[in-house]
Amino acid sequence: MPQQGFRRTAWHDVPMRFLLRLFFQGLAAILPLALTGYLLWAAVVAGETLLHKAVLLVIDEQDYWPGMGFLLSVALVMTVGLLMYSFAVRRVYQGIASLLERIPIVKSVYGMIVDVVRVFGNADERPFRKVVLVASQEGCEQIGFLTREDFADMHEVGPDKVAVYVPMSYQLGGFTFVVPRSRVREIDMKVEDALRFCVTAGVARRTG
Repeated sequence: MPQQGFRRTAWHDVPMRFLLRLFFQGLAAILPLALTGYLLWAAVVAGETLLHKAVLLVIDEQDYWPGMGFLLSVALVMTVGLLMYSFAVRRVYQGIASLLERIPIVKSVYGMIVDVVRVFGNADERPFRKVVLVASQEGCEQIGFLTREDFADMHEVGPDKVAVYVPMSYQLGGFTFVVPRSRVREIDMKVEDALRFCVTAGVARRTG
């Protein structure tokens, strides 16, 4: 009798495990698409909501059509990007940024946002330009990002040294290693793919 009861329990567990596997497989497929769509939708709604009244200062309510506020936000962002070519505007921006970087707590949040934007923004300003493998110890290599190729301004560090930033898996933050150049080798990998690989502890696959 106990053996028969055990078989009945195992038989009923099989469909449940199969249903759970289907559920999580569907969730893994839907969740990234849903979150991406939500973020895009939130960005459009934010631009539309913030600049809706600004558009109404120029045109009448009956002439307004949905999307004008968002288009205006895009135009403003592009205008700011154009103004950043001006020396005077850059000086004002640098002054504001310098002030934010001296305020406790604010400087940490601001600095983190700036670094994230630079990683995916202008290629000329990216702090992570090269993906490398750094030999942290014998027989062990870690994927990281070359952040400094020399220490000409810091002679106390020593000659022929480089700085490599290694992100932590499933966390914000990481470690910066100063190692001899001979222990670092560049690999052909996109920065975005390397970041995804490090953050997910190697689970993520390359996108191209």
